[in-house]
Amino acid sequence: MTITENINKSLKEYIKSIFSWILTGGVCGAVSLAFTFLALPHMKILNSLNEMGAEQVYNMNMAELEPYFRAAVVFTGIYALNVLAAYMFNVGAFKCALESSRGRKIKKSDIFFAFRKKPLKFLALYIWKFILLSFWSCLFIVPGIIKYFSYSQSLFLMIENPDYKINEVIRESKILMSGHKEKFFMLWFFSIILMVFLILIPYVGAGLFTFFAFPFVNLLYINFYNDITLYNQYDDNEYKNTEL
Repeated sequence: MTITENINKSLKEYIKSIFSWILTGGVCGAVSLAFTFLALPHMKILNSLNEMGAEQVYNMNMAELEPYFRAAVVFTGIYALNVLAAYMFNVGAFKCALESSRGRKIKKSDIFFAFRKKPLKFLALYIWKFILLSFWSCLFIVPGIIKYFSYSQSLFLMIENPDYKINEVIRESKILMSGHKEKFFMLWFFSIILMVFLILIPYVGAGLFTFFAFPFVNLLYINFYNDITLYNQYDDNEYKNTEL
């Protein structure tokens, strides 16, 4: 499947299930907005500290600085929870995209898939990939990008096979991506350009990103996954000997 064919197929699937995608985007957007409102009071406190002069802050005692330390800790905690919640709902959005791409009806419960099906394993996959990609990125940017592409299918494999071990989905992702990194790079680059372009449109950018770009890009990635799984056959020895 060429990139153009993928775009056309994903667009048709988006239009076919447009109301389900609007609901999916609305749930994800509402969760992110809720965390933003929770963080706002603490953000205001930290901003007031930034507005002070360096000498004024330097002369403050610990009792005066305590509210700012507390605000920083709470803000960091809310931000971390927001990132994890966004990831878990994104897993659900990919589940919706997978169902749509296979010609099945999207269920309302699919958006909560990661919370219902071994949530700790999905979180562990996210953390382990972050550690691996951080390690490879320390060796220069290019190795980190290459490994990002190599591990890119691991989440989809976990969605389809929740009983797989984390190392199994990462190894299988590397095998699936063998010979397909350039094609994925083009798709990834197109999706970035699309999202940036839409979100910069005045007044309606955020809505276009939430209700169109977000689900549409998920469909692009899922259709790429569906395509390469048809063309990658491997034996057990190749699978077992693949290194992370």
